Amino acid sequence: MSVETALWMMGFMYPVFLAELLTAEGMLVSASKRRPYFWVFLISSLVLLVAVVFAVCCIMTLCNGNAIAGAVGYFVVFLFTLVILRVCFEVPFKVLLFFGTGAYAFQNLCYRTASILELTGVVGAIGGRIGYGWADLAVHVGVFLVAAVIFWFSFVRKVRKQGMEHLYSWNVLLLSLVTLIITIGFCSVTNSYGWMSPQLSLVNYCFAIVGNIFILWIQSGMLERVALKSDIETVRNLWQQDKRQYEIAKETIDLINIKCHDMKHKIRALNAESGLSTEEAAEVEKCISIYDARVSTGCEPIDVLLTEKELICNAAGIRLSCMVDGKPLGYIRDYDLYSLFGNLLSNAIEAVRGIEDEDRRCIDLTVRNCGGVVVINCSNYYEGSLRLENGLPATNKLDIANHGFGMKSMAILARKYGGQLDFSYGDGIFSVNLAFPAREKALSA
Repeated sequence: MSVETALWMMGFMYPVFLAELLTAEGMLVSASKRRPYFWVFLISSLVLLVAVVFAVCCIMTLCNGNAIAGAVGYFVVFLFTLVILRVCFEVPFKVLLFFGTGAYAFQNLCYRTASILELTGVVGAIGGRIGYGWADLAVHVGVFLVAAVIFWFSFVRKVRKQGMEHLYSWNVLLLSLVTLIITIGFCSVTNSYGWMSPQLSLVNYCFAIVGNIFILWIQSGMLERVALKSDIETVRNLWQQDKRQYEIAKETIDLINIKCHDMKHKIRALNAESGLSTEEAAEVEKCISIYDARVSTGCEPIDVLLTEKELICNAAGIRLSCMVDGKPLGYIRDYDLYSLFGNLLSNAIEAVRGIEDEDRRCIDLTVRNCGGVVVINCSNYYEGSLRLENGLPATNKLDIANHGFGMKSMAILARKYGGQLDFSYGDGIFSVNLAFPAREKALSA
């Protein structure tokens, strides 16, 4: 074993590899919680990493540049970088595998892209002007910076948004790791024997790029599927809450109406006995009537919901105007209707509640049957700007995990019953439109 050869390999083969790999891993793990004494662990781990790289290079000199030994050496160093992340950050092992696989794919993609530019003569052409060493460095740095920007916006931001608790799928990780190992193996063979056939090297480099893009693509797709699954699960939980809320609200409003009806008779009897003035008795009955004004649309869950929301609007100084024919929607499950109109009006109430101008604190809801299609429209004023996310208005509340699902829930319910949802906004007016097949048409379909 030659120490000089090992040092040469260490200085020639690993600096670019480690710079690209550690940068990618750092981008992915940067939002994770650091462990106590983070800097102590990080510096100590980096010192140990240098020792591990030197040991790997020493072993490789004993193997006389064997391609398999080279691949194993890179993989050992890669695994040690995962150990560093585990020591320095509170990250579950399954998430570390996800981070590491994506980071290694990014690193290999950068390096092989630069290798193609070198093999096709681009580096040599630039080197004729500024020197080959500087040209090689400039190409590697340029490729890395461009790839890092794309990697950040197309992959890292999805990871940070999704949250670590969902970042795993053993099928995806297994497929990614197998693809990565095959790619590393091919690249190691090319590193050892590529000088014998530049054409074969070019093919291997292209294969490596395709393989790495495939890894990042399936991991990105996994993020989207997990996000969709999480949203659907949240919406289902909200539906269950709405179902329980509907049952409670129905019983409560029925009880309130009974009590209010009895109270009116008692007030009239008290008025006859105690001699209350007509004005005083009328004022008391008016106050009670606020809670006795049950809405009647021909559909019980809509009646319950509108009665409940009218009480809220009266308390908040919001005018709720309703022209609702609920009979054509009677085929939809009670708690689904309650959830649909609940989200529709809750969003509208939230939008107008903070408007200071009393004339603009109003909501208009209409439901009408138009030639076999039930059209639901809810319009309200709003202030400020709207931000869209995946084609739907995003919540303005800080607690994103528990808010922002109202429009998603309505869109899913619309599709569930063969309907559709769209919305429009502008000039301070926001309008939601839903279309469903009428009851007769839906039952005959």
